[in-house]
Amino acid sequence: MAPSLSISLALSAFLAVGSCASLADYAPSFTTCPDISFVRAFSANRQELNPSETSYISERESQVIPQNWKSWLGDGSAIGYETSVFANHFPRVAVAFSGGGYRASQFGAGVISAIDARNATSVAAGTGGLLQVSSYLSGLSGGAWLTGSLYMNDFPATQNMVLGSQPGWTMDEDLILPGGLLDALEYYEAISQSIDAKAAAGLALSYHFLNGTNDANFFDTSSHGAGQLWSSIQQAAFFLNKQAPFPLVTIDTNGSFNGTTGTTVLSLNVWEVSPYELASFDPDISAGADLTFVGTSLFEGVPVNKSSCVVGFDQAGFVIGTSSNIFPGVLAAGGAEAEEIEVLQELLGAPVDELTPANAVVSKWPNPLQGIAPSTFVDSNSPELDLLDGGTNGENIPFNPLLVKAREIDVIVAMDASEDTDNSWPDGSSLLFTVERASTFLQETLRTPQHQQLPEIPASTDDFVSQGLNLRPTFFGCNSTDTPLVIWIPNAPPLTGDAPFTNSPTEQTTYEHNETQVILNQAYENTIGGFVPNTNSPDPNWGRCLQCAVVDRARSKLPPAYPVNRSEFCTACFTQYCYNPSNLTSSDELPNRQLVYAGPSSTSSFSISSLSSLVSS
Repeated sequence: MAPSLSISLALSAFLAVGSCASLADYAPSFTTCPDISFVRAFSANRQELNPSETSYISERESQVIPQNWKSWLGDGSAIGYETSVFANHFPRVAVAFSGGGYRASQFGAGVISAIDARNATSVAAGTGGLLQVSSYLSGLSGGAWLTGSLYMNDFPATQNMVLGSQPGWTMDEDLILPGGLLDALEYYEAISQSIDAKAAAGLALSYHFLNGTNDANFFDTSSHGAGQLWSSIQQAAFFLNKQAPFPLVTIDTNGSFNGTTGTTVLSLNVWEVSPYELASFDPDISAGADLTFVGTSLFEGVPVNKSSCVVGFDQAGFVIGTSSNIFPGVLAAGGAEAEEIEVLQELLGAPVDELTPANAVVSKWPNPLQGIAPSTFVDSNSPELDLLDGGTNGENIPFNPLLVKAREIDVIVAMDASEDTDNSWPDGSSLLFTVERASTFLQETLRTPQHQQLPEIPASTDDFVSQGLNLRPTFFGCNSTDTPLVIWIPNAPPLTGDAPFTNSPTEQTTYEHNETQVILNQAYENTIGGFVPNTNSPDPNWGRCLQCAVVDRARSKLPPAYPVNRSEFCTACFTQYCYNPSNLTSSDELPNRQLVYAGPSSTSSFSISSLSSLVSS
């Protein structure tokens, strides 16, 4: 690990929270190197999971999830099955939360509440329980903020997590300039003096999503997430007891991208951070590094200095900050001039000339895979990795880790809060990017493709919109046998026709508590509501239809000698909710949906010119 980066992490944290904070709480430290394998490499044509992940999933699915299925579905009679028949054959389920800044994290929190069996109202609606039968949870950018808050705070119920005092997201304090220019002076002095100030951006997120911060102590010297490591999830009681899905945060890196040759962002490499490792299952990398020691200088998987290894690099705020990159957009929306944006990009991690997509904020990590796969891994000879927002390659829903074939995922529930349309709604773009990348970059050089494909989806965003799919939940791959079934739950206007508040712009960086409560409520109501064509009424059968979709792949897992046909009730659900290219739907079937954001236009309230002057000084 470069000494300057260690100093940067410590300095930015120290100055941002006040001189009474302990540098040791934030900075990486050195320890004697243990006798372990720091890096695991595997074949691009035969990818393997981390053994600790495999063990976690096996134990969760054998010891915890079977009872959760029973609690959620009961005896199955409500959806036309005898669920005892599915014992030992239930599908493997994953949930994914997209990027989109505060909008995505708040929308995702409302969705979590709707699928959580700890919420009695959600259980009554039939949706509460999906979270408990899921084996994986992935997030990127704003979805990574949500993921970090869940897993670094003992997996709490979301209402208290977001608006309670512990932790509470303190979104009434601006993410970019909390308290106004003067109150944030010390904060931005830290950024201006920081060598790699992406660490400070991560620290800003720690104030809002990790523990130790509330409205009362926001500007004092409390810990603000100090000492919280992503790898420490391994020791959390809920994780040891396998009480939560296995978490994955998605990050991009430059890979073979080259702006001067027109190479598309689809060729950016995708990385993932689990509690155990930083890894990439892209075929040109196919390796992972132990997360606990990810700050250590390694070559060919061996410490350069075998007597001294770095621990504590994986600060949770730094991890979720690496996965997110809303800051250039915030600055532009605030009216910044090009040169001012350039100054602040320098502070937050500047683009790397033509080899980095425009406006990408780069997070510098030591390269733990230096010397690994030199014939294919373009960064094999680099001491650093330039890591980017997990949605930089267009895949704003973190499908990529969930499509790794070794994970054998049957059902993916994708929560999409992307800002694709003029009114900040998703339009299917992320799914289209994933389809294209999976069918090209991940397939072209392999004898045996190691990623699953998405099922058939509409051919364009215009088709998503004209068919009304972006205004209600949709099942993709209902009759597929070689892809996961995808349940797409897009952020959408209230099905009741009420004015929407969940489509705030990504650059909005402050919310009053009452605004957040409305967003949580609208996301929750839509998630438990489904839709009834040509009405503004919720579907009273939606909860059970969701159960039908999630459990459906169990039928194909049964021994051929004991087939179970899709039940009459579930068949009716699939007719209503499945994407069927032979029987296309229309947005006209979803009347009275209001599209224009009804909330206050409260983007970051700082003065760009004043902040630029502060930085330059």
